[in-house]
Amino acid sequence: MGLYKLCDHKGRARDRCTHAWWARFRHVRVSLEKWANREIRSKTEAQAVFDDLKKAVRAGTFDKRGLDGPREPETLTFRQFAEIYKERHVFARKLAIGKTIDYRLRPILDHFGDRPLTEIRTSDVEDFIADLRKPHIAGRRKTARVLAPASVNRTLEILRHMMNWAVGREYIDRTPFRRGTETLIRKLREDNQRRRRISEDEEARLLAAAPPLLRSMIITALDTGMRQGEMLALRFADIDFARGLITLRGETTKSRKTRFVPIATTRLRAVLEWLRLDADGDKKPDEALVFSDETGEPLGRFRTAWVTTVLKAHGIKPEWKSYNWTALTAECLAEFRRINLRWHDLRHEYASRLVEKNVPLAQVRDLLGHASITTTERYDNQKLENLQTAAARLERGESFDPTPQDPVSPSTRQDSVKNPADDDADDGIDRVRETGPKYGDDLDLADWLGGRDSNPDTVVQSRQRRRRSDTRRCSSGH
Repeated sequence: MGLYKLCDHKGRARDRCTHAWWARFRHVRVSLEKWANREIRSKTEAQAVFDDLKKAVRAGTFDKRGLDGPREPETLTFRQFAEIYKERHVFARKLAIGKTIDYRLRPILDHFGDRPLTEIRTSDVEDFIADLRKPHIAGRRKTARVLAPASVNRTLEILRHMMNWAVGREYIDRTPFRRGTETLIRKLREDNQRRRRISEDEEARLLAAAPPLLRSMIITALDTGMRQGEMLALRFADIDFARGLITLRGETTKSRKTRFVPIATTRLRAVLEWLRLDADGDKKPDEALVFSDETGEPLGRFRTAWVTTVLKAHGIKPEWKSYNWTALTAECLAEFRRINLRWHDLRHEYASRLVEKNVPLAQVRDLLGHASITTTERYDNQKLENLQTAAARLERGESFDPTPQDPVSPSTRQDSVKNPADDDADDGIDRVRETGPKYGDDLDLADWLGGRDSNPDTVVQSRQRRRRSDTRRCSSGH
């Protein structure tokens, strides 16, 4: 009787792991999440549900299908499961992906929509990957487009998490992505390392072409490395001018963790002080947004202003079919793609400049708010000229001589090149002739050179002892 989990964790590790809570009471054994029809995040919630379960069992109203409220169907289709996943995981935890979850789930629902959740196999996921990699027409495009490996992997990550969540909620017994410890579905190999850098000249042209508000946003992005969503959610109450710190609240960051970014440059401080004043020269209240429109309302998408600024900074006059960045003329759209400058590249530039100033990568990771330093390494985009300078350190001033040297014949090489071992042998013979025994030629030179004692007199005495011993054996008849 009591609460437990079907895992190997013990103590606090069991209370904090992601496995489902189970309960046993009066011959009733049930998964609390499935019985309560909701997600249970802590032991406290599990205990509360367990108390309700005991009351239902004592009153004789226990029903394995759950408490009062909507009940889940006997056989869930993937489309029905997706609605449960959005409601009880994405929206319940207020994840940032909730703003785009419908768009991200669209290709998954088109493929698995009406299929029973329990009948999705590994082969079905492999077929889904094959369909994603086929050319297809989406949106307003008139030509077929092939998804990049990174786009396919992002879709697979959502599907993988949904299946793992379904296993935790006991909707299915196992995920089609794994069999035990063996990984059955692997991500595609990606080649999405961006090397786009912003030179000082290009930065100056961007600031000159941008309107005042966008100019202040560009400076803030280059000098803080904040994400677009973090900038648009920033309020003046989050800025401490005395300490020179900007507080990014957890509810506004991608990782849901609060972090601090220094006001490190003079121009950044000047920008924030200019934004603090309203049209009458008075300070805006603390709850006011730092980046807002003329009426103080939050900024929406500023993609049109960004595209216009990028084209002007590179000497191109923007031409539009309508005032929407997707309605650029074909010539301007081709030029914008050739320039290949995105707003997120400003964040990459911030990280690359810090690394070039010899800032440790661990500190860059904390400033950017990354959970892993591996992600930070992707933001370190060295300039080509810096790589050329680093490789030039191998230069020793030697030139290449294409004229081959005269070959040396084996006989000439044998006569002209002397073996060092021969020199040592000649020196040993000379020493024998000068210091060797004087009693005759019966002492072998090899005995003297290979003897244990390098003293010739000792070698001679040892030889004489062996001779006397042989004479005694002969006289005694042995």
